[in-house]
Amino acid sequence: MNIPIGPAAFVFKHKRTGQVVVVSNERWHELYDKKEDWEHTASLNACGALQYMIDAKPAERNRYIKRLTEYP
Repeated sequence: MNIPIGPAAFVFKHKRTGQVVVVSNERWHELYDKKEDWEHTASLNACGALQYMIDAKPAERNRYIKRLTEYP
């Protein structure tokens, strides 16, 4: 298991209810340890995502934002 360095957010989805939660670097292990109830769906490096958006061209930035806001 990789432990991220720096500001991060972790996205989990409840397997029965479908509830989605985003937890901080300090609390991710609480849900990760409860694998029978929660599924880890994504990890985000906040600084990396912001830097990408700053450096991206407008069309690329819009695609990235659209991908982040789409529902599965």
